[in-house]
Amino acid sequence: MKTIELNSAENIIVAIIFEPKVFNGRLILMNSATGAKQTYFKHFANYLCERGFRVITYDYSGIGLSAPKSLRGYKTSMMQWGTTDLTTMLDYIAENQIYDKLILIGQSVGGQIYGLSPTIHHADGFVNVAAQSGYFGMWRFPGSLFILLNWFNMTLLTRLVGYFPGKRLRIVGNLPKGVALDWSKWGRSKEYFFDHFDNAAEIYARLNVPLLSYSFSDDTTAPIDNVKWMNAKYKNCPLTHKHYKPSDINVKSIGHFGFFRPKCQVLWDDLIEEVLKF
Repeated sequence: MKTIELNSAENIIVAIIFEPKVFNGRLILMNSATGAKQTYFKHFANYLCERGFRVITYDYSGIGLSAPKSLRGYKTSMMQWGTTDLTTMLDYIAENQIYDKLILIGQSVGGQIYGLSPTIHHADGFVNVAAQSGYFGMWRFPGSLFILLNWFNMTLLTRLVGYFPGKRLRIVGNLPKGVALDWSKWGRSKEYFFDHFDNAAEIYARLNVPLLSYSFSDDTTAPIDNVKWMNAKYKNCPLTHKHYKPSDINVKSIGHFGFFRPKCQVLWDDLIEEVLKF
């Protein structure tokens, strides 16, 4: 493994490169879920690396190794994660890496924000794991009311504290102010971030690379209808959507974060098989 630091706007992005003994030509860039640290992908990245993939993980600005000592006054946003942080990684890869295919694997928000980057054309394929709309109205009442209240509470608490103290609340981890406010705003908007990014629908419609999407029956954060909504935004990407129940792979649960845990290795093998077709 090799750790690198890159400048993203006025922030520092820390990334880790997993180098295989024999490179198969496929380079994987991992996009994390909201608040998730890149170390969460360690077992998955090592598994891919053992099978010939070069894997690069990174922390968005304000998260994990890319976080400052204090989030108060720290400037970044969820929109910036796509427009700037992801672009920084794509530019680094284009300028410094040699490969045959570049494949992005994104969990949750990581699979939502591809099209926000002006250099996303460097990618040759996408894999989305539980990437969805977070609009509260897509859940059935009373769940929709509970989620709406969560979005309002996130806004109020973030403005009061100066950042979202998720670690103290034992949810998602601490988030920079701009990230939490973006997420809450998107979650209260019918078209999610598409309501807040100019020409987003047209930009996403221009993407035309294979898209492999996973969803799970016990994932209450990314129900299948929400995932299908996100898949549809990549309207011209040839789609393979796979929906699993935990019993399909003989585990008790998968949920929103289980895919990248070693118990779901059978799904990793499935992903490898599909990605090699890209």
